[in-house]
Amino acid sequence: MKRARVWLLSLGILAAIGLRVPTEAVALSEFATADGRLRLDWQVGSRLGGHPVIQGWVYNDFGRPASDVRLLVESLDASGQPVGHTIGFVRGVVSFHDRAYFEVPIKTTGASYRVSITGFDWKGCGTGGA
Repeated sequence: MKRARVWLLSLGILAAIGLRVPTEAVALSEFATADGRLRLDWQVGSRLGGHPVIQGWVYNDFGRPASDVRLLVESLDASGQPVGHTIGFVRGVVSFHDRAYFEVPIKTTGASYRVSITGFDWKGCGTGGA
């Protein structure tokens, strides 16, 4: 399959999200992307026991399904510097003009978080790199 790499640029628009974690964490939203056909909508939540998790949706605005969507969740300190990261995946296929839900448990708690798509494959595009 043809592999496309998507790297979100660091814009860092700070937006406080209704949090369900016991910390004062906030979400950093990133809107610029090298390939605007996939986009994220996410928030910080919690699992049983109060463990923080990033939960949200990947939207596919393109006419081909996307698979193997890989996510990077960066935990940031109060000054916006990374203090840890977690790799996550979107299960299954993100159908064209549709969305898929994801959850990524956070390994390192931060004052804020940055989530980006680090890679994916367009289904049915042949082989090769982007």
